[in-house]
Amino acid sequence: MHDSQSTEAFPGTSTHPAPVEPATGNPLVTIILPVYNVAKWLDTCMQSIVKQTYANLQIILIDDGSTDESPAICEHWAAEDSRINVVHQQNAGLSAARNTGLQLRKGEYVCFVDSDDYVEPDYVERMLDTALTEQADMVVCNIRKEDEDGNPVKEPDPAFEAKTFTCRQYMAYALRSSWKHIVAWNKLYRSSIWNDFGYPVGKVHEDEFVFAQLIARCSRIACISDVLYHYVQHDGSIMNRKFSIRNLDRIEALYQRFFFLNAHGFHDCLLHTFDSILINFMDAEKYLRNDIQARQRLQSLSIQGRKLCLICLQQPSSLPKKI
Repeated sequence: MHDSQSTEAFPGTSTHPAPVEPATGNPLVTIILPVYNVAKWLDTCMQSIVKQTYANLQIILIDDGSTDESPAICEHWAAEDSRINVVHQQNAGLSAARNTGLQLRKGEYVCFVDSDDYVEPDYVERMLDTALTEQADMVVCNIRKEDEDGNPVKEPDPAFEAKTFTCRQYMAYALRSSWKHIVAWNKLYRSSIWNDFGYPVGKVHEDEFVFAQLIARCSRIACISDVLYHYVQHDGSIMNRKFSIRNLDRIEALYQRFFFLNAHGFHDCLLHTFDSILINFMDAEKYLRNDIQARQRLQSLSIQGRKLCLICLQQPSSLPKKI
C-alpha cells in the first residue's frame, strides 16, 4: 500500500491514533520504521523485518523527505509485500516520522525499528510471547552495538536483567542502568499506552522527553536478556555526533522528567535524575563555552535549575547523597 502526504508535526506530545484492533490469539503487531537517507542500509533492515517468524505484521515506512534512493527502495519493498505501508512526507525530523507511524498504527502491539539497524528473525515472536506470558505493557530486549561491518563496538550488557518489573520498580532500575532502557527501539509496547501521546517535534534526544511518561502508563514491564536487536553505529548518526547546542535539549528533557517524577511520587528517582542534569551541564560548559547562543540558553536553564535544588533538599535522603 502507498500513501503520499505532507504531514505537519504534531504539537506537543499529542497524537490521534487510528482505532486499535481488539485482542486476539494472533494479535497484529505494527512495526514503525522512520526512513531518512538510509539507502545504504535499508535493504538489510527490511530483510530482517519481512522475514520475521511472526507474520501478522503491519509494517509502516515513513520516508521523512529523503534525498537519496531511500524513497524508491521503500516503494520496491511495498510492491513485494502487502503488509507494508509507505508514507512520503516533508522532512520534519525523527519525532514527526514516528508520530506519523503512531497515527497510522492498527496493531494491538507496536514497536519502532531504526531503518539503519536490524533485528533477529524471531525478534517479534520472542517479544510478543513475553508480553502475553508476562501480561506486560512493555517488553525490552538486550542489544548488540556494532559497526557498519558487523563487528561489535561493545559487547551486550551482561548485567541486563531478565525480569518482570512493576512500573515503579522499572523506573528506578532503568534510570540507574543504561541508555538501552531509554531509547524507543529494542522494545515492544502495548499499543494503547500510546493513545493521545507521542514524541516532541523539533527536539533531539526525543526518547529522553517521553521515557518517564511512557513507563508511568505501564503496569508491568518485562526484560529479555537475549540479544534480539542490532544497533549499528554509523559515523553520521545522532548518537555519534559532536556536542552542540542541540544537546541542550537533553537538559530540557531531564528537567521535564524531574518535575514529572516529583509530581507523580517517584521520589526515589529524583536525585539520580538531578545527577544526570549536573553531568550534562558540565559537558555543556566544557564543549560550548565559546558559543554565545548556547551560553544564553544554559543561563536560562540554570535559573530554572534552582527549583530542582530546593526539591532535592526536601527529599528524605542522607545529606552526603544530596551534596
